[in-house]
Amino acid sequence: MSLRGGPRVLVFWSSAVFALQIGVARLGYGLALPAIRTALHGDYTLYGTINAASLGGYLAGALIAPLVIRHIRQAVLWSGVIAGAALVVSGFAGDSLVFGAARTLFGFASGVCLVAAAVQTLESVEASKRGGASAVMWGGIGIGMVLSAFGADWLLRGLDWRIASFGTGVVTALIGIGYGAAARRLPASAPTTPVAAHRSLSLRQFGFLSLAYFSFGFAYIAYATFIVASIDGRLGVRGGQATIEFLWGLYGIASVIGTMSIGRILHRPIGRGAMIFAALAGATGCALASLAPGAAVPSAFLVGLGLTATPAAATAFARARSTPSTAAVAIAAVTVAVGIGQLIGPVAAGVAADRFGLNSVVLVACAVYSLGVLFSALDAAIALRH
Repeated sequence: MSLRGGPRVLVFWSSAVFALQIGVARLGYGLALPAIRTALHGDYTLYGTINAASLGGYLAGALIAPLVIRHIRQAVLWSGVIAGAALVVSGFAGDSLVFGAARTLFGFASGVCLVAAAVQTLESVEASKRGGASAVMWGGIGIGMVLSAFGADWLLRGLDWRIASFGTGVVTALIGIGYGAAARRLPASAPTTPVAAHRSLSLRQFGFLSLAYFSFGFAYIAYATFIVASIDGRLGVRGGQATIEFLWGLYGIASVIGTMSIGRILHRPIGRGAMIFAALAGATGCALASLAPGAAVPSAFLVGLGLTATPAAATAFARARSTPSTAAVAIAAVTVAVGIGQLIGPVAAGVAADRFGLNSVVLVACAVYSLGVLFSALDAAIALRH
């Protein structure tokens, strides 16, 4: 991807926003879960529900993001600061109620921030370069996960998840401020009109895309929330620590590889199948984990290939099928779809883990990833006709 000046800077700031808010703060929840349960107590259903509440907040934030974008040009800055403050509060939580409330506020602010960053960043670059820009933006999540892997030793040993939450919150706020400073140097774009935009969106264009993205949201968050607890439960902290650190780092590296690969083909005809490839990799990885519990590393690599490639493709598709006046609502609409999946996934996976054991989580994720393959194929077939 070759961009000049301001747009390139904004793309990389957006990558940092996604790295902290998703790669570290959201996905790191699964990495810290064993330590959080030790400190605050409760079963897997409770912490699956807390994660679902956070993702429900994300869903609400994504829903109102077009309206916020219309009235507040520095939406990324302000929502990033609020998200950071919520993470700081969660690090000081003395019980699961305060912790859950803080995570829910984080989710809400993050929903606004990520949609606003995606819209403003993609609008700042040329149409032919949006696929690459989307890949760089979402690829930041993998970098965030690799950084999180270096903190796995802290998180698995005790209460240092509090320090991690505090530090992540401070850096999240600073990155929001940095994005705002970079955006201020770009010319203002014309505001969108959410109500008019709704009338221009087509169910034919977005129906199966939304279902595919919903399936991804459900499956990936179920896997990410409980895979570390599953390994920790089978091997114990001493036996599984090295595996967990390596696995989480590999998960992040695989997501960067998958996203950069997808970014190179999104502008080509074969790019229509990007979400099929990503969902198939996820389904295969989960199937491998269910059939061979010792195969956590290759499983994580396969699931990781689609972890950020799917959002990169879905965001690029949504923008390509919309106009400047409908872009905010189109991106928010598919974000709501993945948000609903993320809302349901942790609860369903938590209930399955408590009733049938942690290994059942990958079976649930595999089944939903498989649905994602089907919906992605139907979406690609419709796109091919147009």
